[in-house]
This record gives sequence, structure tokens and C-alpha cells, in this order.
Amino acid sequence: MKRLRFQYHMKLSFSNKVCNHRFTLKCIPRDTDSQIIENYSVSVYPDHINSENIDSHGNITLFGYAGEYHQSFGFDLEGVAITGLSEYEGAKELHKVGMYRYQTQITEPGEKLKSFHKVILSSEKNSSTDSTAHLIMQKIYEKLTYKQGLTVMETTAEEVLNKGGGVCQDYAHVMLAICRMEKIPCRYVTGMMLGEGSSHAWVEVWDDNKWIGFDPTNNKRVDDEYIKISNGRDYSDCLVNQGIFIGNVIQNQEISVFVYEEVNDKND
Repeated sequence: MKRLRFQYHMKLSFSNKVCNHRFTLKCIPRDTDSQIIENYSVSVYPDHINSENIDSHGNITLFGYAGEYHQSFGFDLEGVAITGLSEYEGAKELHKVGMYRYQTQITEPGEKLKSFHKVILSSEKNSSTDSTAHLIMQKIYEKLTYKQGLTVMETTAEEVLNKGGGVCQDYAHVMLAICRMEKIPCRYVTGMMLGEGSSHAWVEVWDDNKWIGFDPTNNKRVDDEYIKISNGRDYSDCLVNQGIFIGNVIQNQEISVFVYEEVNDKND
């Protein structure tokens, strides 16, 4: 168990002023079986949060509208997460698991994925969901090379294999695709990780009424070094910022994430 302090900064800069900006934010981590969020605060600029709700995946979602002209938009989030309370998240609403069984446009397998799937599952026969997911994670880690700039947000899992690498989002999409080919319900997770300078992505696999986290980018089970923000069928359900505005502009996004462990130095 760890006490992790986190800071998440996101800023959009526009080349000219925009207006009538409608946005949704999924940046606030929620309490789960594995973590408790303490003393968090979020500030959004321009400051026009109209409402807060929970989406169909259980993610905290902020809705807002900035009608006036502005040339930048963003948020600052900070708080403390108590992590490692459980090794898994209970699947309390089993009727919702079904949506995570099926491929999406991002994870739909082509010939490369189908061939890779055959290689993985022919190398070793695993009887349990947990061991199968662990094998898939390991083979993806061995197959891909972590490299920024190879992919974009919309890159599909099939394209990732063609390119031979990518970033954490891409590793997660490939694992989702192969797990679903094995009929294993699984979901995409956006969050933060101790020591990372940006947001992170991993996969949760459904096994016997439990969601178990696997991080194919680092080839490890998710533990108390991770803070979960949101989950969904793929990255598109977990976009930290999404919106529309009026303005013919070029936009630049800046993201910085800081996660460090708070250690009690007091002597008992």
C-alpha cells in the first residue's frame, strides 16, 4: 500500500482566439476497491464547469461551456491516492461486462493480429484466464518496441503491429484485441504511474468477477504504483479532454503529470 501525491496539468493553446467551447473532462480519479482518493482539487480555465456526472463506464465526467473568446484552455488537478488496497477491482455489475467482450474499430484484428494471436496461443497452453492474460502481456512486451512518434491517437492495433511499436496506448490496444480474440472481456484504462512524466494506459481483464490490471508496456501486473482515472472499451471512452469550439486555429496540447510517494518520516 502506498500514499501517492499526484499533480496533472493539461493546457491547450490556440493559434487564435476561439469561442462557444463545449467540453467534457475525464481527469478525476475515483474510489475503487484498489484505491481511495483524498483531498483532490481541480481548477479549470476558463472556469465554466456546468455539471458533473458518471458515464456508462463509471468514470467521473465534467461538462462545461465557455462562450467568451479565449486563446487557451486547460485544467490543474492535484490530490492524494491511497493505493494497493486490493489486487483487483470487483465486478459488481455483471450485466455491464458484456460490452467489453467485443472488438472496436481501434482493436478490430486484421491479418497481422490474427497471425500474432496464433503464435502466442500455440506457444503455451494456459488453462486460466489470469495465466492467459499474463502470457499475452509478456508476448506483446517482447514483440513491440516502445517509441514515441510512430503512432497517433487514432492508430489501430493492427497498424501498431505493422509499425512494430508505439506508446502505452498502442500496447494496450494490441492486448485488448488479442484478449477479445480469446473471448476474454477486457477494458482500456487511463491513469497515472509513479515515476511517469505523462499519463499512462494499461488493460484490465475480467476473471471470475474481478477486474485484474495488466501493464503490457512494462510487462507487469498493476500494483500500488498506479492511480486509475478512467476505463472504457478503448482510448476513445477515456479521453481526458474532448470538445468542440468555433475558430479556425491550430492547437497545441501540453500535458505534465507528477506522481510521487509520500513517506512518513516520523519516528513512532
